[in-house]
Amino acid sequence: MLTACRPRGGLTPVAARAAWPLALLVALSCLPSAASAEALADGAQTTGLGRYYLAPKHGALGIDVVPPPAAFRSGAAAGAAAPTNQWYSSVMFRRWSEPLYALPLSYRAGPEGFELGAPQRELMVQDRGAKKEMRYLHSAAVTVVPLGFAPRDARLSRNSDWLAEIRMAGGAGQALTATILHGSPFSYFECSAGDVRLHLAAAPRILWNPADPARDARVAAFTIAGHSYAVFAPRGATWDWSRPSELVLHLPARARYFSVAGLPDARDRTVADFLAVAYAFPTQTRVAWTYDERASRVTTSFTVTTVAREGDGLTTFMGLYPHHWAALETAPTARYQYDSVRGPIRLIAANQFSITRAYHGIVPFWGGLEGTADRATLAGLLARDLAAPAPSMPGSGVGTYWTGKRLNAIAQLLSIAEAEGQRPWRDALLAQLKGQLERWFDGRHAGYFVEDARLGTFIGIPQEYNSIQNMNDHHFHYGYWLMAAAQIAIRDRDWLAKEHWGGMLAKLVADIATAERGRADYPFLRHFDAYEGHSWASGTGSLLAGNNQESSSEAVNAWASLLLLGEITGDRALRDLGIFLYTSEVASVQQYWFDLDHQVIAPEFGEPFASMIFGGQYAYNSWWTEEPRQIAGINALPITAASSYLGADPAAVGRIIGALPDKRRRYEGNGKTDGTPPDVWQDIIASWLALADPAAGRALWNPNGYVEFGETRSHTFYWLASLGEMGRPDLTVTADTPLYGVFKNAGDVRTYLAYNARATALTVTFSSGKVLSVPPHSLARAH
Repeated sequence: MLTACRPRGGLTPVAARAAWPLALLVALSCLPSAASAEALADGAQTTGLGRYYLAPKHGALGIDVVPPPAAFRSGAAAGAAAPTNQWYSSVMFRRWSEPLYALPLSYRAGPEGFELGAPQRELMVQDRGAKKEMRYLHSAAVTVVPLGFAPRDARLSRNSDWLAEIRMAGGAGQALTATILHGSPFSYFECSAGDVRLHLAAAPRILWNPADPARDARVAAFTIAGHSYAVFAPRGATWDWSRPSELVLHLPARARYFSVAGLPDARDRTVADFLAVAYAFPTQTRVAWTYDERASRVTTSFTVTTVAREGDGLTTFMGLYPHHWAALETAPTARYQYDSVRGPIRLIAANQFSITRAYHGIVPFWGGLEGTADRATLAGLLARDLAAPAPSMPGSGVGTYWTGKRLNAIAQLLSIAEAEGQRPWRDALLAQLKGQLERWFDGRHAGYFVEDARLGTFIGIPQEYNSIQNMNDHHFHYGYWLMAAAQIAIRDRDWLAKEHWGGMLAKLVADIATAERGRADYPFLRHFDAYEGHSWASGTGSLLAGNNQESSSEAVNAWASLLLLGEITGDRALRDLGIFLYTSEVASVQQYWFDLDHQVIAPEFGEPFASMIFGGQYAYNSWWTEEPRQIAGINALPITAASSYLGADPAAVGRIIGALPDKRRRYEGNGKTDGTPPDVWQDIIASWLALADPAAGRALWNPNGYVEFGETRSHTFYWLASLGEMGRPDLTVTADTPLYGVFKNAGDVRTYLAYNARATALTVTFSSGKVLSVPPHSLARAH
């Protein structure tokens, strides 16, 4: 999440010895400091050549900025690193939570009790259509209130991969505990003492009265504002429904549990079906992934573990989102369906399901141009870019985000200089790239890192865009750093050795993508929502619409960096994690941001894509501008060899970019240009268009026009010329190696790329039948 103004603007490698696998470095660098780091007189901890601190340095930039205290935790959650940047994270940072969008229902732990309801759909249009929000915001239909005590606050007491347990405690050990999870229409409660009142937002239409002898006395069901709900009590419970909008539940002493469900319809049969699974209470959720290198496929399983609170039934309902349903190898029977901000959620009776997707590959770079004229033009642009002073970055431009943007620009120029055989330029850029990272990693300059044990995070000082104060955007920031490190590792693996800079990089990896659960130093997959399949950016998630993510492409960049680092360093676990995250994020971006199969974005929204996704809405706007090129481009940058997924649907790309001229005219007509150049981010837009239509992308680019802050003219020209030679990404072909790419030009001629990061020659077989022999540490390219 961005809460401040955010303008966005083959050579033999040097490899004296192999770098240590990053997963091992993560483990070593995160041991207690006595075992893993030397404490220096100034309080610095060392790992190899790197230095970091356990608190901000006195008098340094950002001294008054510290991570927010996650004070509202208890039980198991209090003993582990805080799971920031999740859909339920706001409960840890405030006495009462913001709305929690588990879906298909939403929830809120508030001073009146624990609220639940079906989100209400509403389109909001502002500034003459420049901003749009399709809202499915929380609306409390039912509020669960303990009558035997008054809760003091709400705390996260336990969590697993997409489940949150929230405890609202009073005195003397009294508590109301609610368990909620993605995809479930149920919420599950335990109340330690006293009766429970269910306050209804309006007088309901009663569907199932427990006082009716023809009904099961454990069930009360009703409809409020067009949405139906059911409460499932234990045997021996009694009810008081003397007031239409208040239902009092008297729980027996030995059965202090009940569940509440949002129903897809008001039929008796539906209530009976829900009753059959109502007492299978979830205790844990778990995601697991495997990457089949030979088949280039990623299989992901989702499992819910339950306990039978009544009877012996363990089966529950799982709600599959569109990105799940599209990746099922065999579609199960879905008897029920909910409308939601993520499109249709289909309900199945199961405790586990698996999905499988093709992994379409990335390469670290593309290789040299073939055309003589283009190579000459590129050489001139490289000379010009290398001679130019570094651009002035917006704001302070000295934190981890804008430093990362600089690193990306250098890394791209490095690969181009190498591909074009410009060895002196390549060496100078490699040295510059190392120097930029080492200046931060040595802990002796204005920019440095702190490991905060209270929250469980590794933060760069000074902060940018509330990266410390609200724990925002770490994956955006560190993705650039890790991608730069991958480019260094290709050429100098020794640089990543434990005794050099590998320990510092391992901490960046751990901060955004620890794959272990329950650790005290870093949380499991900090940003990644395993069930929704994409990341969240806000650390605290403290918004009415829930957590959010704007720059889906910067999230993809982060996961691409992990898979590259993993493959280059021989760390298969990290590589497979990166492939899982990359493939998942891409699928969800194509589903929820770009809606390539037209299941999610409502026709009345009137936009070809959503630029921002929230727990309870999707939007067309940005955090800092209404300018349309930037609203689109923030979901395309950084342009790298991992960006080929952006060309998956050329027609969709054409719709998005084709709408920009008219949108720009309307933007200027609104009088809100604020001096924004009319061709702002023209290089990002042209590069994106070239993935769908290389000739059109090149024609759109003005070589003398605006240059985005993380870009260079050399890189944009190289990108456009390369696609002009190779054609569009061909995502119908896969390969039996992780680092590959396939393109097809207008004459249906394919270009095959494969990079071999290993020490022995590699034979790569593509699904089309093409075979490439790739020497060690080299890129092969063939038609």
